[in-house]
Amino acid sequence: MSDQFTEVTTQGWLQRLGGSLVAALIGLILVPASIALLYWNEGRAVDAIRALSRGAASIVEVSVSEVDPQGNGKLVHVSAMMQPTTPARDPIFGVTGDGLLRLSRTVEMYQWKETTSSQSQQSVGGSKTTETTYTYQRVWSEQPIVSGQFKARDGHQNPPMQVRSATFNAGGVKLGAYRVDPSLLNKVTMFAPLPAQSAPPAGYQSAGDAFYQGQDPSQPAIGDVRVSFAAIPAQTVSVAAAQSNGVLTGYRDANGYTIALAEPGAVTADGLFHDEQKSEGQLTWILRGVGFVLMLLGFVCITRPLTMVFAVVPFLESLVGAGAFLVALTLAVPITLVTIAIAWMVHRPLIGGLLLVGAVAAAYLLRQLHPRRPSQAAA
Repeated sequence: MSDQFTEVTTQGWLQRLGGSLVAALIGLILVPASIALLYWNEGRAVDAIRALSRGAASIVEVSVSEVDPQGNGKLVHVSAMMQPTTPARDPIFGVTGDGLLRLSRTVEMYQWKETTSSQSQQSVGGSKTTETTYTYQRVWSEQPIVSGQFKARDGHQNPPMQVRSATFNAGGVKLGAYRVDPSLLNKVTMFAPLPAQSAPPAGYQSAGDAFYQGQDPSQPAIGDVRVSFAAIPAQTVSVAAAQSNGVLTGYRDANGYTIALAEPGAVTADGLFHDEQKSEGQLTWILRGVGFVLMLLGFVCITRPLTMVFAVVPFLESLVGAGAFLVALTLAVPITLVTIAIAWMVHRPLIGGLLLVGAVAAAYLLRQLHPRRPSQAAA
């Protein structure tokens, strides 16, 4: 169920020009910020590759039945039953279970959510008329939605969220003969749904496998809360971590990268490192994409005032805007590649040099997409 209303606003050419100048200032911040992100990400990736390669080559297999003093201070591989001394427990709802390593509580509240959609039309003279539709829907959300920022606040107020989602760890967790540091336990993330077996606290009722705060779970009202649980039971876990006086904790490589790997089941050391290298590769590409998009957006913002100069004629605004985007793309692609290449040249010159050649080639190819001047075409 939802409701909505529409608002029509008009901005004059001077207002839009002022907004474009603000956008240009934002762009001047985004471009260097994206370069810094890209450079940092490549350095982080190189550190990860080197640390994981060194770790895979130096890891030591140790006994699980007793603490091996030969492994003290080294990176070790252990596969054994991970179990707690004191099982994980939710202190508010009292939910727990035998042998729970970790317990996750998910709290959702039924709230109003505002979404917007806009349609704009430019007019001769540079003005722009925008029709914005605000739609209000009731949704379950784990995060509190601040209704005080809604365009139409009357009738769409969300109450404060009294209880939030949280994760609880067991106490005295051991892997075979070794104690497990909380930082390593946090790497164990294979949660499975856990039915709430205990009686609900005051103000809540049972609703299937969850707890519910409200009159009728089948007809939720704004402010109703539902609480569900997931847990990780005691099981065989494989880890690659540092052994420090009988405690398994994160292993800090010479370059500062921390190795703390954990997966369910009996996984070889090679398997753990392979999976971590794959995860690091995915993260590197995600951050590369984020950096490129930020740079492209930054250059689009910087060229916005130029587009607005021609906004007095709607057709020209669209034409110049398309050209400005092409310029932004022509700048963003090679600068992204050059930044990545420079970062790699600092750490691995051969790869960095190849990337630099790729950046020059990309710049040349993108340059060919620009329309050529008549004099150049004639020549």
